[in-house]
Amino acid sequence: MFNIVARSSKLFLRQNARFLSVSAVRNNLVTDLYVKELKAFKPTPASAADAEAATKPWKLPQAAKVPSLEGEGADALAEYDSAKVEVVEASGETAAEEYNPDDWFVFEEEEEPGHH
Repeated sequence: MFNIVARSSKLFLRQNARFLSVSAVRNNLVTDLYVKELKAFKPTPASAADAEAATKPWKLPQAAKVPSLEGEGADALAEYDSAKVEVVEASGETAAEEYNPDDWFVFEEEEEPGHH
């Protein structure tokens, strides 16, 4: 605990000490009540019947069904391939107005409220 230090032919006695700060204990009613209730809680052990009631018995999943189109045969597939494709055409004016590559990164400027 004590160190002897020699400085210019004089001996000094130096003491090693730790300085700890201590603050006052503050009581918190909610924390104290919570800890008290945690200590008082005694869980009831679960029985085998409780565990059985909380789970469902395992069943095998249902077998996959064959899609109806494949079940109809090659004639249905050929009819599907030869069917006319339905297309909805958009008017030329609105389509040109909607797409403008320069508008992609344009952000609307928000007005800042005036300083009072």
